[in-house]
Amino acid sequence: MRRRRTHSSRRGLSLLEILLSMAILVLAMAAIWRLVDMGTDSATEARAYIRGTRLAESKMAEVEAGVIGIEGAEGQFSDDDAAWSFTVTSQPAGPPNLYQVTVRVSRDLQGRSIEVSLSQMIFDPALIGSTAQAERPATDTGGGTSP
Repeated sequence: MRRRRTHSSRRGLSLLEILLSMAILVLAMAAIWRLVDMGTDSATEARAYIRGTRLAESKMAEVEAGVIGIEGAEGQFSDDDAAWSFTVTSQPAGPPNLYQVTVRVSRDLQGRSIEVSLSQMIFDPALIGSTAQAERPATDTGGGTSP
């Protein structure tokens, strides 16, 4: 009598199992690709905000130094930053010669508007005195006694 061999273990995968595993792999790769794309967009936007902040600080320093008048200005940056535009506005803040200065820097990036705003209280640099204008304090010419 011959014995029939029964195989309790399988030797390979069925076509259905291979197709199912390939479908799972493709879906996982699509999800990972989308996450990488979102991360790249976020990094690009973060770099733009950092660059905008540096440009706004630069314009604010120009206002503080008197290169740009306290009355305000607007325009485009040059060279590598030509896509960026700026607006400087000011309004009196109470005491004489003290102004609330606001610098806004903006640009369009991939169809989205990026805007950075920086505000600071600044004394009008055109009206701030210099050490050359300083006067010596009056000396006592009276008949005081010295020790």
